Amino acid sequence: MRWLALLFLFCSPAVAETVTTTNTVPNMSLFTTSGSTTSAGSARGCSSGEFCTGNATAGGGTYTSSFDVPLTEAEVRRGFTLDSSVTVDSHPSNATLATCTSITQGSDCRDIFRFTVSLFDTASTVVEKFEREVELDFSGLQTFSFADTVPENNFSILTGELELFGVDAGFHSGFFGPKFSDPSITFTYQDIVEQQILDQIARHEVQVAVAPPPAPPPLEPMAPSPSPQAPPPPSMQASIAPPPPPEAPPPPTIQPVAAPQPEQRREEARAEAEIEAEVEATSRPEPQERASEEPQRQEQPEEQPVAEVSEQEQPEADSSPQAEAPAPKPKTRQEKVKAAAQKVVKKIAPSQRYNTASQTTTLVVMNMIGAKIASGPALQDTQGFFPKESLTDNRSLSNPLQDYQVFGASNAAHEAFLGLEWRK
Repeated sequence: MRWLALLFLFCSPAVAETVTTTNTVPNMSLFTTSGSTTSAGSARGCSSGEFCTGNATAGGGTYTSSFDVPLTEAEVRRGFTLDSSVTVDSHPSNATLATCTSITQGSDCRDIFRFTVSLFDTASTVVEKFEREVELDFSGLQTFSFADTVPENNFSILTGELELFGVDAGFHSGFFGPKFSDPSITFTYQDIVEQQILDQIARHEVQVAVAPPPAPPPLEPMAPSPSPQAPPPPSMQASIAPPPPPEAPPPPTIQPVAAPQPEQRREEARAEAEIEAEVEATSRPEPQERASEEPQRQEQPEEQPVAEVSEQEQPEADSSPQAEAPAPKPKTRQEKVKAAAQKVVKKIAPSQRYNTASQTTTLVVMNMIGAKIASGPALQDTQGFFPKESLTDNRSLSNPLQDYQVFGASNAAHEAFLGLEWRK
């Protein structure tokens, strides 16, 4: 079983698979607007179907849309990459104008747009914010793409918000500011199959795989029985041979598991030696405890005979808090192995969690913990408990005529009922 799990981790393509989600933001027509924006086509400087922004006097305009981050909590905490893009239509004058000294200056200058992505946790608190401001120095359409990386974290389920702000800087009429189209936000992350296994080991959740019970054999079709009101006698009843049962499907073939490589054997031996060293370290008493035991043994006086005291003369037990607490119960071998295995797994750095040595160590820990599961006491048979007596087999104990008279009507009714079910 250990080598089957190892073969799954090293050969399954899902362990290191990189997954990219689809676009999580809607079309521009579903964005909410604020400030100076329009798409009706009746305003000066904006055609129908375009998502335009206003002038400097109006303060520009903003398009906003919320979205959900389609990642589980475990996938979020492993870190991910946020890829975003938008297409911007720039007025031809931006290719020749100078940079603005102020957005509200009296002469026309290059337009500006801002691209802002915010991520929120379940309490609507901003956990990540990516904001970029771009000066338009070209004419026509241009697509802007951005990539932001979120490292390992302790976030939970996330939501997001996209803001597109544009302004016609230095110009004070119409809607000649940046025009937006085709916004996109996707998330790229690593598959978490291996992380789930590591988390289960850290929590000591060793699952024992139980093979499913074999499928029951197929039921043979039964011949229709006569009416229960008038069952025929056994001697006159025609025997109908049932059709042969269908052949059972052949058992599935199991591919042989390749023998472990020498490097894997060395990694397993190293991991087992590390766990055994942790167990031995926890088993040895501390130096202070050894030092304290010696004077106690020396100072203990010889036992003196104590006269018997009646129940009435016995002093009451010391109930003060200064009374010594009972000695802690020593840990069993299984508990020491579990504690040592947990220490070994916690020593693995997050950056080294997915290499070959760390994966082999976790599998060895799973095997050592699983091997210590108690199977319960075994029951032993007592020889001679049952007498060696048996019934003779020299005569039949069944009377067909008597069986027919007693059970014939009920058997015919039962067979008729089964026949109705089969005919359906």
